[in-house]
Amino acid sequence: MSCDSRHVVTNGLLLSCLAALLGLVGCFKRGPEVLQTPISIAISSNNLAVGVGQSATITAVVYDQNSQGVQWTASPLDFGTLTNATFDASTLTATVTYTAPPVVANPTKITITATSITNPDISASLSFRFTPMTVSLLNLNAALPLSPQTLNPNDQLSLLGQVLNDQSSSGVTWSIAPPTGAGTIVGGNFIAQYTAPAGVPAPTTVVITATSIKDPSVSGSQQLTILPSGAGPNVMTLSVDGGPVPGHVYPNAAFTTIMLCNPGSSISCQTISGILVDTGSYGLRILQSAIPILKLPGFTDQLGNTLENCASRPDGSFLWGPVSAADVYIGGESGSSLNGSPVPIQVINSTPAVVPSGCSNGATIGDTTALQLGANGILGIGPEPTDCTLSAANYCDGSNQAPIRNLYYSCPSTGCSAADSPVAVPAFQQVANPIPFLVDSNGTPARNGVIIQLPAVSDSQASTVGTMIFGIGNQANNSLSAPNIITLDANDTFTTTYNGQTLTNGVLDSAQNALRFPDNISVCAVNTNYYCPASSPATLSATINGATQGQATISFEVDNADNLFSSSGQDAVFLGLAGPQGEYGNCSNGNASCIFVWGLPFFYGRTVYVAIDGQSVQNAPKTPWFAY
Repeated sequence: MSCDSRHVVTNGLLLSCLAALLGLVGCFKRGPEVLQTPISIAISSNNLAVGVGQSATITAVVYDQNSQGVQWTASPLDFGTLTNATFDASTLTATVTYTAPPVVANPTKITITATSITNPDISASLSFRFTPMTVSLLNLNAALPLSPQTLNPNDQLSLLGQVLNDQSSSGVTWSIAPPTGAGTIVGGNFIAQYTAPAGVPAPTTVVITATSIKDPSVSGSQQLTILPSGAGPNVMTLSVDGGPVPGHVYPNAAFTTIMLCNPGSSISCQTISGILVDTGSYGLRILQSAIPILKLPGFTDQLGNTLENCASRPDGSFLWGPVSAADVYIGGESGSSLNGSPVPIQVINSTPAVVPSGCSNGATIGDTTALQLGANGILGIGPEPTDCTLSAANYCDGSNQAPIRNLYYSCPSTGCSAADSPVAVPAFQQVANPIPFLVDSNGTPARNGVIIQLPAVSDSQASTVGTMIFGIGNQANNSLSAPNIITLDANDTFTTTYNGQTLTNGVLDSAQNALRFPDNISVCAVNTNYYCPASSPATLSATINGATQGQATISFEVDNADNLFSSSGQDAVFLGLAGPQGEYGNCSNGNASCIFVWGLPFFYGRTVYVAIDGQSVQNAPKTPWFAY
């Protein structure tokens, strides 16, 4: 029977046709429902590691019913190779061999990616981080990183060359420069013995280098200085040599070299030369740009804000940057987590920042570069333990009723604002004079002070070399033998009587490149910060008076600075450099700006002692004091 809808049918016929159709449908059996599984890729990273020059097999499980596998890629390109790519359809497993490059010049993150061939939008990745091979030197005599230091003739050092990120463990080769007259070095693979030359006529610089056998382009070096006599772990050289900025001579400035390490590390270390030695300030301050490989931990407040430090300078500029912890090595002395505790220092920001108005010191931008600062950092070794203490009183920890000084600020991650106020900071977070932290390789602490010795000079000269000795009266080479001990008042100053003036607030300040005092001597036409007496050199004298003891009359010269700089412009040593300070004729009542600053010319030909407040020196007055 036809059920063509074109025919007219009765109700019975229609029912018969519907029944037939239903019967036809029932003749088809529904099969099992097939669901398409989404494509996915899983890379296993458990316990998978690869070092420089090594290979690793990377495995990916590819959930793809089409069994097409994956395409392997690496980013960045050409950082190692991908080889031997395979795919097993029965197990849905893809593999590839990644081989890292034999040499890594910079820290690099390599990402290996498996991308589905069926659907290129589906992928999975695995990353490895590679660190360049580095070589560092360890002083086995002290079990500490080898820092720039002084040695006596015939002294010996046992050295270890530490090679980081060298899976081959090939070791190092050793060399010294200059190749003759610098002593001998004997050793193999990792350990060597250096012996200083039998004698040197003058301070002699020696550079010891350990070079990776695996990659001879990678090496680590350290500078040592051999002194004719009087060297030791508590002795470091001072160089008046014009400073670290090429083409710019910083006259009458004494520089040294230090080494900083990340706290607790003997590998993450950096040697920094051109550090200005300053007996008129307190604390170590380092340009951020001078320590590019270090990431020193900073101090924070209870809310996690960064603790920033402000240091005002006599020229009206300022230094701004976070308080950070560092292991500090100066000569054979160290303030280190490895044998004590790290030192709170200031890291001077490399980029200008908004600073609170209480910090700006009249300047709009702080010193952020070696050219502005004239140095890579400042080593403040004046007679106080921190930059906020004075005569046993701390003006930044909230214990003193006087207003908190404009030295410390708590700044959020977005930075401080000009309206911010200083905050109270405990002493252990304040930028500290490193001297009380220092311990030498024999375990003897420096603690109570420092001695500065510079040779006598009679005229301008290119450079000179002196020494800085740590500690006073606690070792054979630092006994107190000064005829003049000048005690200090509550402001850490003394009085100078000069040309009928009583000049209070006097200091011995090695970072001042001239003697500074009020007088009617003609000021220079070109170099207006200095004196140019009509008849030069002029021989003058002044009398220093200590707060409770010590009096001495000192003769000094004042030369024509314009003539000195024009005739000896490349020299760094000038005995007769002096300049104005305060208003002459208006200083009889101790006007604060009318002071006598005994700058670096005072130090030539003298042994100067700086005794730190709160410490003690055997058979000497209560600290603080200067002596010479």
